[in-house]
Amino acid sequence: MNERLRVNGLVDWVLGTFHTTVVGLTLLLLLYPRGGFGATLSGLSTLSGLAIFIALWATTVFTTRRALSGVNWLDDDPTQMAIFFRRALRWGGVNGLLFLVALGAILLLNALLTTRGSITSPALTIFAFIGAIGVVVSYAIGAVVGVALGAVDIAALRVARVVTGRRTV
Repeated sequence: MNERLRVNGLVDWVLGTFHTTVVGLTLLLLLYPRGGFGATLSGLSTLSGLAIFIALWATTVFTTRRALSGVNWLDDDPTQMAIFFRRALRWGGVNGLLFLVALGAILLLNALLTTRGSITSPALTIFAFIGAIGVVVSYAIGAVVGVALGAVDIAALRVARVVTGRRTV
């Protein structure tokens, strides 16, 4: 295997994992102090919570890999930076969509397996309506988060360059 491909795959995995952790901790720190988050979490089983985290991690690693593919994001060239941030915007939005789909599937499966008779036609209609609105909202939120995390990545790269005194990391 080509050494460069192995390193790029590792960078994708590390950044995707970092992004997942930042999003998870941010949600926890924003929602928990308000008091309603405990009730939300109590409605989920450990297995459902783990499935949701794995879904977020998998979609984030996948979209991070796609966003970085073919981009020289280590270069400070303004053209490369513009391409990098456009991709962060696009693939961040896709990550929001993919996570929404995964979340919906996990919650539906959880309802099917734990609550008999909870899946009715009106419930599915409401679920579809909320999902239709959620597609737009999840893309927008994902795009903003993608650009924000892209900016964090670039800032961390520049700090690493200053600390190490090297032009490339």
